[in-house]
Amino acid sequence: MRVRFLVVVVLLAAGAGFATRGTPDPDVSLASLVDLWSDTLRDTDQIGMKLTRVSDAEEMKIGAELARGISDMGSEDAAATAYVTKVAEPLLPHLRRRSIHYKFHVINSEQINAFAMPGGQIFVMRGLLDFVESEAELASTLGHEMSHVDLRHCIERYQYESKLKKAGMPELGWIVELAHRLATQGFSAEQESEADSQGERLSIESGYDPDAPVSLFLRMKARFGEPSREHQATPAGEVLQATGEAITAYFRTHPLSEERAKRLADMVVLNHRSLAGRSFYVGKENLRERTARVSRTYAAEFRRIEP
Repeated sequence: MRVRFLVVVVLLAAGAGFATRGTPDPDVSLASLVDLWSDTLRDTDQIGMKLTRVSDAEEMKIGAELARGISDMGSEDAAATAYVTKVAEPLLPHLRRRSIHYKFHVINSEQINAFAMPGGQIFVMRGLLDFVESEAELASTLGHEMSHVDLRHCIERYQYESKLKKAGMPELGWIVELAHRLATQGFSAEQESEADSQGERLSIESGYDPDAPVSLFLRMKARFGEPSREHQATPAGEVLQATGEAITAYFRTHPLSEERAKRLADMVVLNHRSLAGRSFYVGKENLRERTARVSRTYAAEFRRIEP
């Protein structure tokens, strides 16, 4: 691990010598460089993951066992769980790993949060269900969490954590401990970005409003008082900032909401031609009534993307 960090720092430092030549351009950012080195670190880890890859059937068995290990987080809201399951239905055909059977849980907790477990176990806190303002926002959140499963982020993190298996604890104790670790420790920033992008794709292909996740993340920024990313005035300052971010981004649990909103907004802009002229569903009334779009639609809830 230290060797990999050293390689990143040395190469970025070498780039600093080049970047400090010339005048600063306010429209140029090294965010793509940060992404590049996050990708490099991720790809190195992928080698071990592929060598120890488990089957979808094994993953679902693991997920079901882990899901039982977090039952003490709170009681499950059956009615809300039924609603969330219905909202997720249109997203399922657009996933890559079709053999995974997804199971949704709404936990009676005021936390504004959701997380995924291996094998398609998706948990949503009631606080998040109360925080979203439309079914489209909920669908984008579900798409994000389902993408963590679909892209194998969940099972790969389980594989890492399972290296610490048992550590002297009985089997049941290990399962409960591991379940809590997986539920409370975030994914890498790169994995979060991957899940954001695929979650956006899933919700769009399912007919939900493309702007929903952007609105959601900006409200999260306001709710949690997240700082904005400062833009450095010089190339040297930008390089130094990028160096620090490249080292921490791979382990940072959640990218800034503003950063995530901008990425998704840019994605919508890039795909505007294919979206223009089409109508997408918002579903504020559906969320209020807890009646999924697959069961009832409202004409006023459609929003047309203008050319």
